[in-house]
Amino acid sequence: MPEITLHINGKAFGGWKSGQVTRGIEAISGGFDLSVSDRWESGREPWAIHEEDRCAVRIGNETLITGYVDKRRLSFDAGSRSIEVAGRDRTGDLVDCSAVLDKWEYLDVPVLELAQKAAAPFGVTVKLGAGIAEPPPARKISVDPGDSAFTVLERLCRAASLLPVSDGLGGLALLRPGSRRADDALVEGENVLAFSGEFDATGRYRRYVLMGQHAGSDKWFGEATTSITAEAYDSAVRRAARVLVVRPEGNLSGAQAKTRAEWEATVRAARATSLTVRVQGWTQSTGKVWPVNALVAVRAPHAGVKGTMLISQATYRLSESSTETELTLRPPSAFKPEPLLEPEGLWKEIAKGV
Repeated sequence: MPEITLHINGKAFGGWKSGQVTRGIEAISGGFDLSVSDRWESGREPWAIHEEDRCAVRIGNETLITGYVDKRRLSFDAGSRSIEVAGRDRTGDLVDCSAVLDKWEYLDVPVLELAQKAAAPFGVTVKLGAGIAEPPPARKISVDPGDSAFTVLERLCRAASLLPVSDGLGGLALLRPGSRRADDALVEGENVLAFSGEFDATGRYRRYVLMGQHAGSDKWFGEATTSITAEAYDSAVRRAARVLVVRPEGNLSGAQAKTRAEWEATVRAARATSLTVRVQGWTQSTGKVWPVNALVAVRAPHAGVKGTMLISQATYRLSESSTETELTLRPPSAFKPEPLLEPEGLWKEIAKGV
């Protein structure tokens, strides 16, 4: 079984008795919390760990966190001493700190270029994930005074249908959901120690009505350009009175409105399901730690679950009696990118009848 080690200033600290390391795609930064106690012996040196130390957390040879120690707690008595250390990826500074940019508004800006500019002051590199082409320029990105760097990045990535995810090495990767597959399946009666599920209908509706508009021009005008309505349905919702009216920002065509309404129905249905699975140890049968943003086959007959899910978060837990990984699973469509609203869509649609 590999060990969790904390690396600071070229020194590896191991022997932790309890703690956890967490990574996920719904938080831009991974984090860790580790603790250990030992007998106090005369002449023993204090632990050489301090807040703001640069650090890396590894399981075996795999680096999961590269960032800083955020805080430490020390305690001791006549017979023993203990320390608890917590920290996050370098990308945690993007959440804590205000953006340092040279403009309040960017028009037709390259997505990767602005992402790198927002992250650079914090020593965070930004790259596109493997196989992802440079997305089209973002038409308009506004920055309000006091916005965090993460707020700007989130706004930018939403416009490009990308997920900003820590790469564990101190950088940021812009990814698509489910960009890899887990090596192992999760199978009830084999490697699943415990299973729980939450199925929440409060955010789902039978009918979604999208009401929008598109401003006219010198050439195109009238009702087709000023009033856009589209509908989508979730037939699994039994109460017909559950209706949600959505008014999106920006202008859109009839086809775009229909796509947006269908996206709303699909994503809300997927986000209503969240599964939690615990497995023994931190690694798969291949020796690699359980990954995040990975598709995984799940077979849990007693829960009525059989199919492919997305690992949205992995928490690697350590106690004096066991090592376990807790995986949060969601349907892949829960992270389906929001459709982009391209102004040209309306003109193309109207032009078909010209």
